[in-house]
Amino acid sequence: MIMRAVGVAVVLGLALTGLEAVAQPGPDDALLDVSRARLRAVDAGDKTAFAAGLDPAGLFADEDGIVRTGAALIEEVRPLPAGYAGTLEMREPQVRITGDFGVVTYAIAERLDLFGQRLDTRYHTTDVYQRTAGGWRLIASHTSVIPSELPRIPLPPGRAADYPGRYRLDDGPVAQVRLDGDRLVFEREGRPPQELVPTGVDRFAQAGRPRVERLFRRDAAGRVDALVDRRDNNDLVWTRLRDQEPR
Repeated sequence: MIMRAVGVAVVLGLALTGLEAVAQPGPDDALLDVSRARLRAVDAGDKTAFAAGLDPAGLFADEDGIVRTGAALIEEVRPLPAGYAGTLEMREPQVRITGDFGVVTYAIAERLDLFGQRLDTRYHTTDVYQRTAGGWRLIASHTSVIPSELPRIPLPPGRAADYPGRYRLDDGPVAQVRLDGDRLVFEREGRPPQELVPTGVDRFAQAGRPRVERLFRRDAAGRVDALVDRRDNNDLVWTRLRDQEPR
């Protein structure tokens, strides 16, 4: 019985040791903790905490495409003004470590309250770290904004009938706009159909692609004569083929 008890104790001890080993934080956890701490520092407007472990000579690109050194970026950190309240939440982080370099890429959900109104913005950030004798050092970062999708609005009665037809991109491909029940669909040969989601007068979006907007252009008589494919505020014009214009 004594030996049996000793055996059980040994097994339990090994199991507990294994659990402790699993629970030990690894280098991935350390990098995540550093990036989370920097987000908290932005929330608090804490310049000192934000600067900890950040390379003053590093390069940091923000969502507007502006590139700053680490030293210049630190000077941008300050508490929110009166009437503002905001939080930044890290989501879906991924970590890769190769030698003395580590990359943390993650989504950020920002909630910003301005004088009783609320803005919800999504970002994606990638941080690049270098391992030094003093720990991980942030040497570069890039942040991009993920546009929110525009809300769907109802079309005025009869308006949907203005849009169906064939549209050509200069002397290139031809696309068909058609009604599928109460949905308006854009379909290009060899590609899956895309629902056009109404967001304004003659304005449509594509679900899942908030950077793309499609606008129907009208001539002086008020007839639809083109489909404008707007991508990041750059336009491609699909001209309506005359044989498809309404009589």
